[in-house]
Amino acid sequence: MKFSKKHVASAVSAMLMVAGASQAMAAVSTYNIETVWYEPDTQPRDTIFLGTFDYDSATKTVSNLRGILSESMTGDPIAYPNDNMTWLSLDYQLKSWYDATLGGTFAATFKNDNTNTFWTGSGGDGWSPQSGVNAGGVHYGFPMAGNNPGNAYALVFIPDDPLQALTQTQINHLAYADCAAGGMMGAVCMTGTSAEVYGAIGTMSGYPLSQTITAAVPEPSTYAMLGVGLALMGAVVRRRRQA
Repeated sequence: MKFSKKHVASAVSAMLMVAGASQAMAAVSTYNIETVWYEPDTQPRDTIFLGTFDYDSATKTVSNLRGILSESMTGDPIAYPNDNMTWLSLDYQLKSWYDATLGGTFAATFKNDNTNTFWTGSGGDGWSPQSGVNAGGVHYGFPMAGNNPGNAYALVFIPDDPLQALTQTQINHLAYADCAAGGMMGAVCMTGTSAEVYGAIGTMSGYPLSQTITAAVPEPSTYAMLGVGLALMGAVVRRRRQA
């Protein structure tokens, strides 16, 4: 059966409509993330963040960043993934911003539903890695130990192409703080920072080592929507053939 130029044009138009709809739906994708801070004083245990997030490639926006953070001072001297460390739930993404110079988006997820982490007597914002360094890692609410809210966070970096490996400069900006019970040394919280960016390594000499991002497996609904689109395209082609 021969197809006229009109039939071909209609079929192509249908394909473009389906493709456009698929691209719109695919602008937001879900990813898995693993970030590691090397901890020389608690080897073979490191501080590790395991989480997921949604990324809008059109607006370069990170949302729903959440996961778990290991407390490397806890548990037996056994490395992840066979460890028995305490793991904190970080469920509140409260900070995010785009950095055009580094070519990506920062996002921080917290244990508590607020950013109160470090002592603010040094004039800092109470949470950022630089504020933590300036405060010597001292907990929020110091000097009263009972005023420590026990917060923790992981600060990660998502490049414009989330699957692209981070450069060393980007890795150096990663940071974490742990002011929960398993991360405290007196009034000082456990932290992980790089001297290159923040002027000092973590309170137990921890520093960012690596970050890996992988695409999450699409949900069944995604396949279902793709199937509907292909079925629609097939129906259009069949109708054009019958005509």
